[in-house]
Amino acid sequence: MKIHEKILELKKNIQDIHNLSEKIDNNQSYKNKIEELSNEILRLKTGISESIEELEEFLGEEDVRN
Repeated sequence: MKIHEKILELKKNIQDIHNLSEKIDNNQSYKNKIEELSNEILRLKTGISESIEELEEFLGEEDVRN
């Protein structure tokens, strides 16, 4: 998954959480979905951070070659 796709998915998950939190009224299924989406956001953030680190490393190697 590319960084742009991860960011789009992250935005979608945040919007889903926002929408669910507006509907929540001690409803366990909504709470479970929010927790699931929060975990997905953490996974995506980690993936984006790793991709950025790889890109920075690659760009640093390119600078050394030039």
